[in-house]
Amino acid sequence: MIGSHLVEELLERGYRVTGIDDLSYGKLDNIHTALQHPGFQFYKVNILDFDTLKILSKDISTIIHLAAVKKIAEKDISLPTLLVNTKGTENVFEAAKMWGAKVVFASTSDVYGMSPDLPLNEEGDLLIGPSMIKRWSYAVSKLYGEQLAFGYYNDYKVPVVVIRYFGGFSPRSSFAWSGGHVPIFLRAILNDEEVVVHGDGSQTRSMGFVTDLVNGTVLALENEKAVGELINIGNDEELSVLDTAKLIHRIANTGKELKIKFVPMAEVFGKYKDIQRRIPDLKKAKSILGYQPKVKLEEAIRQTLAEIKQKKA
Repeated sequence: MIGSHLVEELLERGYRVTGIDDLSYGKLDNIHTALQHPGFQFYKVNILDFDTLKILSKDISTIIHLAAVKKIAEKDISLPTLLVNTKGTENVFEAAKMWGAKVVFASTSDVYGMSPDLPLNEEGDLLIGPSMIKRWSYAVSKLYGEQLAFGYYNDYKVPVVVIRYFGGFSPRSSFAWSGGHVPIFLRAILNDEEVVVHGDGSQTRSMGFVTDLVNGTVLALENEKAVGELINIGNDEELSVLDTAKLIHRIANTGKELKIKFVPMAEVFGKYKDIQRRIPDLKKAKSILGYQPKVKLEEAIRQTLAEIKQKKA
């Protein structure tokens, strides 16, 4: 989702872009416009395929590494998450080292785990749960990717920037839990279905619109002061999951009643403890990049709803 919007922004700025994706999550429809652009080439490739990756990355100045497999529930298998996010990331850095490319590596706010230190700051300690709980495989694999990034930066002088995305969405979001709760709630409310809320819905999130995430990524790409740094990117507007459902319902104005189905955490995540509050400290992003999120959550929801309705019309 982020990658498709990012490609469009880079092309508009005059960059030549090569995109790779195995389409296990993404859709070609998301890059339909970019595919018509003479400055864009796309290849269906998995980043575990190092032989192809190193060929495609020749003559590339910068690799923006967004590829990942996100782990959601205990019923899911862990190895795709662990292998893609670790071995795949190692492949990216090896290719960058081979050809002298810069890497912007997208990590995640999940690595903060259950840290009680709010807002979540890049210099703060991380609090990860027990290894027996599969849900932590995503956070741990991305944290390993961060360590790889700084390992290649310190040991091999590969220029790297690590950005930790907080939640984001757009009309192109996956309408599955991998896309976050906002798209799921949007679809349910528009279709007059039950809105599934994990736990009591009091857990908070800071959800940004994709334009803000893309802007932060481009700033990290273009600002040399960001090299060697770890920077939060997202929106620092905090709202509970339950209140988000109510906000979407009010904005959608369907005339239908809001139907909430509360599902116990243990039923979805087993013994995993959901992170109760997630809000970024954006001081570093502001000071180094001049980054400031511009789209408020309510406006982001309105824009997403309008585009979804337009596509249905």
